Amino acid sequence: MAGEDILVNPLSVVSAVLIFTSILCIFRVIYGPTAIDRMIGFNTIGTKMIVLLVLLSVFYERYIFLDLAVAYSLINFLGPLILVRSLEEAKNA
Repeated sequence: MAGEDILVNPLSVVSAVLIFTSILCIFRVIYGPTAIDRMIGFNTIGTKMIVLLVLLSVFYERYIFLDLAVAYSLINFLGPLILVRSLEEAKNA
């Protein structure tokens, strides 16, 4: 029980910081002047959620969260690439 208390407090603090900074990134997504600013905001939020999934996986010792983190990281990587490519095609057309 004492070992779990050592992990609960840092996990709570790190989770709260990640969620707070994600809320700050939401303002960049909403009020970003360009599409690139919005894309960076979405990508930053996605990266923070991947870190949160990895932390949950370590804390709960459920490795399915790692699989979800890997899948989400692929989506987080490919999404902006597809968006930039479509923006370039629209710009050239």
